[in-house]
Amino acid sequence: MWAKLALKLFFREFRRGELTVICAAIALAVLTVLTLSMVTDRIGQSIAQKSSAFIAADRVLASSHALPQSYLEKAHSQNLKTAQLTYFDTMLFANDEMQLSSVKAVSPEYPLKGELKIKARLDAQVEIVNQGPSAGNVWFSESVFYALNVKVGDTVELGAAQFTIEKVLVEEPDAPFNIFSSSRRVLLNSADIEKTQVVQPGSRVFYRQLYAGEESDINAFYAWLKPQIKENQQWYGVKDRQSPIANSLNRAESFLLLAGLLGIILAAVAIAVSAKRYCERQYDPVAMMKTLGGSRDMIRKIYLLHLSMVCALSVLIGLLIGFGLQDIAANYLAKSMNNTLPAAGIKPWITAISTGVICAVMFSIKPLLDLFDIPPLRVLRRNLGDRLLVSKVHLAMSAMTVFLLMWLFSNNLKITAILFVSTLVLIGLLFLVSRIIFGGGRKLGLRPGNSWSLAIASIQKRANANSVQLISFALAIKLLLFLVVLKNDMIADWQSQLPNDAPNAFLVNITESELPVITDYLAQKKIQVSEFYPTIRGRVNAVNGELVAREVSLQDNEKKDEEARSGIGRELNLTWLTQSPAQNEIIDGEWFSESATGEASIEESMLARLDVKLGDTLTFLIGAQSFDAKITSVRKVNWATLKPNFFIILSPDVLADFPATYISSVRIETDQKRDFSELLRTYPTVNAIDVDSFVKQIQSTISQVSLAIGFVLAIVVLCGALVLISQVQASLGERMQEIVILRTLGAKGRLIKNATLYEFLLLGSAAGFVAALVSDVALFIVQREMFDLAGKLHPHIWIIGPLVGGTFVAVLGYFMIARTMRKNTQGLLRSLG
Repeated sequence: MWAKLALKLFFREFRRGELTVICAAIALAVLTVLTLSMVTDRIGQSIAQKSSAFIAADRVLASSHALPQSYLEKAHSQNLKTAQLTYFDTMLFANDEMQLSSVKAVSPEYPLKGELKIKARLDAQVEIVNQGPSAGNVWFSESVFYALNVKVGDTVELGAAQFTIEKVLVEEPDAPFNIFSSSRRVLLNSADIEKTQVVQPGSRVFYRQLYAGEESDINAFYAWLKPQIKENQQWYGVKDRQSPIANSLNRAESFLLLAGLLGIILAAVAIAVSAKRYCERQYDPVAMMKTLGGSRDMIRKIYLLHLSMVCALSVLIGLLIGFGLQDIAANYLAKSMNNTLPAAGIKPWITAISTGVICAVMFSIKPLLDLFDIPPLRVLRRNLGDRLLVSKVHLAMSAMTVFLLMWLFSNNLKITAILFVSTLVLIGLLFLVSRIIFGGGRKLGLRPGNSWSLAIASIQKRANANSVQLISFALAIKLLLFLVVLKNDMIADWQSQLPNDAPNAFLVNITESELPVITDYLAQKKIQVSEFYPTIRGRVNAVNGELVAREVSLQDNEKKDEEARSGIGRELNLTWLTQSPAQNEIIDGEWFSESATGEASIEESMLARLDVKLGDTLTFLIGAQSFDAKITSVRKVNWATLKPNFFIILSPDVLADFPATYISSVRIETDQKRDFSELLRTYPTVNAIDVDSFVKQIQSTISQVSLAIGFVLAIVVLCGALVLISQVQASLGERMQEIVILRTLGAKGRLIKNATLYEFLLLGSAAGFVAALVSDVALFIVQREMFDLAGKLHPHIWIIGPLVGGTFVAVLGYFMIARTMRKNTQGLLRSLG
């Protein structure tokens, strides 16, 4: 009996649209979580896999001492691929020429990720291979050919052995991005290291072990490896390195996580508003059923069945649409990225279903319990039960639910707490602002028969309800503005670091005598070149007269002087400039004056590493000569730009008597490569470091991340629109009653329509203005704390917020009311009945 009645009521309410918004809200929450989770998971895997080419593996174990073979054996037993690298510098001899070069000896498995690009000869086409040179052969970078005056097929001496030059090395996936490292690159088979007799006790050698495989297998291996890692060993992945790609990936992950959390907040607000409104609409039917003898138990069963059916239907719809959306999005993104996206795991499905069930139950349970307590006398006294409209318990349960959903989605308690608390503070501020706005409206002089007067009177009449609406509108607009502006700032920051005309090569080791000639040649060939920086190698030897600890060799059983001050155990690249570089920001102190003598400007991380402060004196050692310089400024350096950067910059007088070489970044277009090669042939001592492929990979990754962020933003905008729709839908019944009364009193349709439009316009504009202000303050904080961006205010959104908010809410609200306005008074009365 009750089941038949329950189904009849269910389909009746569904046709009326009361359950439609709840169903749509729950479904949107489910599809939002599923789509965001699956798309971000698949994109994250794809970008991470592609970005792994920057280190030629998924993970790397690095050390300045030989690494145990037992690590590789254990990795093989856990289904991981491995490779080994050995780096050292040595002299090459050929044709009575010699050249210091950087050698990388690789095992046959190298590279595990990415590609090697080679040429059969200097003027041949580029080929792609997946394995290094065979034993007895070497590959040279182009600059080595010019320096030694050799060609492919010639013989070269490397240490105690002779090798055949087999290929021209064009590109390595994990070539070090360091403009001060040698561009004289040599690729050698690791089996040939021993016969070169170059690596001896005390030699400066660096070792790498590469690992690749499933993330679960890598994590299991690292769990075994971690207790055994020594202080001189380092385990890292692509996102652990300080590089533009690592920063881009980390920022993108933070944005996608933030967007997902805000999307859940918006969907949850829509569900909470819709569920509460539905239960309020059922007060009269419940009172009627109780009057006709319906028991509390029967009513409970009816509405719990409604909740179960809505939940099941919504979750199913959300999963189907969400899977379809993510599949469409993934296919589109895969084509844009020119890469097949990996399949997502089971976690997004579990998270999405859990979100739908939790939303349906937690946001509905308190309004349903209130619904069961409606007295039968409400059929005679319509105000009975209105005390249940505002429930602190419901608000507390809703807040707790939102927190749990955010935590479930992010799996990060810190980020969840920050966003949740900031949202609560925002709601509190908005409520106070709404009371001031609506209270102030009572003092305005109103004229009867005026649309504006009618709109303001309507706002005043529903002050409490409008406060809730204002908060919901402002919250939705704030989150949308927040994400849109943050997205634009992030992408603008990335593009400013790597614009389309970014340098794609560096010239290093230019002598002072060569500088004028090379400068003229570059100008003649119209090759874009940045400023030339003088450089010299030096060491920080003391701070305020106190010697710093030098680097020791554990291999030679040297011991560190525990009493010495901590310092930098290697030489630094020093420069001297009259003006601060454009990519540097002075954050403390002042830059050198024209009469500066013996001054130094230090980068902020080096300041902390040396444990020094403004006014301290650093003693530098260059060769056998030492000199002092006083720290007068601290700089924040943007290391992501493809320009030379320095930890320490000295005033020009300090290094005036030291011989230096110069470096600069250049932009080589395709039609200028022949001219650039001619420059290198003419000046074989000048090193050229080609970073063109590096720049292209970075720009490609940023483009992919930007595309993913745009898609996520579209989903969140949909959530925001649903919040606005649910708020307008919640007040639809009351507005219909007002329209009936106004028409009965003789009000014209044009007056009512304009008043409705103006009311929504005022609410939307007020919400947009408050949202813009709060959003800008929140952006300022989040940009600095979460995204390492320079926090700044955005005055333009203070105008855009009210305009967009007022227009969007007014248009949306007006068209939702328009259907009601087209009905005659008799039709409206039937709808209310």
